[in-house]
Amino acid sequence: MFQLFRNISIYSFGNILSAFVSFLLLPVYTRLLSPGDYGILELLNLLAAILGILFGLLVSNGYSRIYFDSKDGNYRRKLFATGQIFTFLCAVLFTVMIFINVDWFSQTILNEDVGKLPVFLITLSTIFFVMLRIPLANLQIRQLPKQYITVNLAGFVLTVFTTIVFVVFYGFGVLGVLYGQLIGNVIQFVFLGIYSRKEYEIGFSLTQLGVMLSFAVFLIPANLSALILNMSNRWFLQEYQTLGDVGLYSLGAKFASVIPMLFIEPVKQAFSPYLYEQIENPEKLKKTLSEFSRLFFIGLSIVVVGISMLTREAIMIIADKSFYGSQNVTFILSVSFLFLGLAGIIVQGIQVVKKTWIITVIWIFSSFVNVLLNFWLVPLYGRMGAATATMISVIIICICYFIAIAKVYPVKFNYFAFIIVVFLTIIFNYFSSSIDYGIVVSVFIKLLLLGCYVGSLFLFKIVNKEEIMSIKNRMLNVRKK
Repeated sequence: MFQLFRNISIYSFGNILSAFVSFLLLPVYTRLLSPGDYGILELLNLLAAILGILFGLLVSNGYSRIYFDSKDGNYRRKLFATGQIFTFLCAVLFTVMIFINVDWFSQTILNEDVGKLPVFLITLSTIFFVMLRIPLANLQIRQLPKQYITVNLAGFVLTVFTTIVFVVFYGFGVLGVLYGQLIGNVIQFVFLGIYSRKEYEIGFSLTQLGVMLSFAVFLIPANLSALILNMSNRWFLQEYQTLGDVGLYSLGAKFASVIPMLFIEPVKQAFSPYLYEQIENPEKLKKTLSEFSRLFFIGLSIVVVGISMLTREAIMIIADKSFYGSQNVTFILSVSFLFLGLAGIIVQGIQVVKKTWIITVIWIFSSFVNVLLNFWLVPLYGRMGAATATMISVIIICICYFIAIAKVYPVKFNYFAFIIVVFLTIIFNYFSSSIDYGIVVSVFIKLLLLGCYVGSLFLFKIVNKEEIMSIKNRMLNVRKK
């Protein structure tokens, strides 16, 4: 457990720095770009997310799981090379297809006459981004968090620097952002390739590729479904509202996205390898999954309440007045991440038994529901409708995961704690939404309210002092190390 908390701390610190660097760009985006330009960037990111799934067919997910099937060094090095070669070949194939049909992609995704160059740039950038996945996964599963965050942070800093140069000093607008992303990904890929050169041997194994794909193949529809659930609302807003609405929605979502960046992803990165090491002891694994999911949900709820309370004041400080109102969707999307974070932990019970087809079925079903909800809610309620559609769909996923785990890998979860936390989260956000006394006074009152929320968790006995002291001691030991 000590190693788990140590790794979580390091991943969290790295993501905090990365988030800080990333948020340095928000004043640039919101003052030099219009909401419509910001909307175009979000739609291009939607295309990049789709390509990120097709380039390599998520073989990196298979690599992260199959790596633990053998402790033989030669096996693991050839596994690395096989995954990288296959990813590159897939990327080349789909890139050629995109370049041949670039006009169609530009009109379908953007529905605007912005030319071919943005599609070219985002496609090239995605190639290098995807080629980073297996080398980064290698650092993660070898439990080398310091090296992992160093590489990521260096890439973030470089991307921010080049983006500022192209957008602020050269006035390239949207193209400047894309140039910055491309240069950052290319240099990060080169650096990590040199660093990881000893981790693979030249060779290609069809057998290993087959094993990795057999694990990953069911995750492809699931990830496409996740993309539909999390990003398709931008397309619906563009169709039924305006690109400006896409930009406003995306800024509110940007603040909510701090939750997975700073809390969910670092925990998942450290927790998955830690949990998989207990595969030979099912009872211990189940107990760990149950206890950790409860504490994780409680901690995540504090982050959700804090961010949703303070987003309005943050937007007033960093953004142009044309972006005011973006905060309206932040709480709904934050609650979505609350459930999505819980789902990301408990789904490990399904992955332990390698029944990834269940994940696929659940995500396909939820994405179908999400599309229907967007068709219904976006024309009526705009941004709020899009956010609500996402939240309902994520709650469905979480409930389905609990049902599936009860069937294939029974774990005794504390459902009462989950329900009370959700109830308190909604109540305290409702009170904070009525606070409007200027930036300084409002922030002060909301921080006091956040403290009251934490106190209420003790009042309802959702968490006790012994657990807090235990976590505190572990974190202190981590700091000493």
